[in-house]
Amino acid sequence: MLERKAMVHLVRTGFPQITEILTAENGEKAVEVALNARPELVLMDINLPLLDGNEAAVRIRERIPEIRIIMVSAYSDYEHLRSSMRNQALDYLVKPYSVESFQEAVERGLGEKKKLLYGKAKTIGNAKKYMEDHFEENITLQDVAEEVCLEKSYLGRLFREECGVTVMGYLREVRIDRAKKLLQQGMNPGEVAEKTGFGDPAYFAKSFKQAVGISPSRYREGSRTGG
Repeated sequence: MLERKAMVHLVRTGFPQITEILTAENGEKAVEVALNARPELVLMDINLPLLDGNEAAVRIRERIPEIRIIMVSAYSDYEHLRSSMRNQALDYLVKPYSVESFQEAVERGLGEKKKLLYGKAKTIGNAKKYMEDHFEENITLQDVAEEVCLEKSYLGRLFREECGVTVMGYLREVRIDRAKKLLQQGMNPGEVAEKTGFGDPAYFAKSFKQAVGISPSRYREGSRTGG
């Protein structure tokens, strides 16, 4: 489900001229949808329930010979690639794929050369905003990934490459910055732990000292005395 949402998001944001995107939860449904809608391009995962992607592609191509199909798979071995080639797949994307390789494959499938509108910066910005708005909650990497419609391992790599810090590392920075402000206002460290999403005061104290160099209590006292 999340993977389909991620693909839809990438297509919708990268190719806004595409007005209709249809999805299917299994191979049999994929055949039914394709034969009814006759889409310009199909993105087909090999590992589908009820009917695998390669067989679904064969059935679709029997009825719509001109259709363009991009196979998507976690398998990188030659046998799966050869099966896709035999079925005349336009391209073969191996998961986890990059945003760039996905866009290039879809661009070839659409037969277009255009400026891609989807950017890493937008995804990173959305992820950061989600964490900045929800840092008080017990959010996870999976929560952030679902918010930006990406697979969590890919988001993790992308975020680290672009920001020089992990997703959860950034969330920790957001929480520490907020904790500093609350401590400067004289709030008790235990209350600060609750209000910044750390929850456990001991874990908060350890994290704060690692990041700032002193304990939350000392930081609060220093702020109150101006030291």
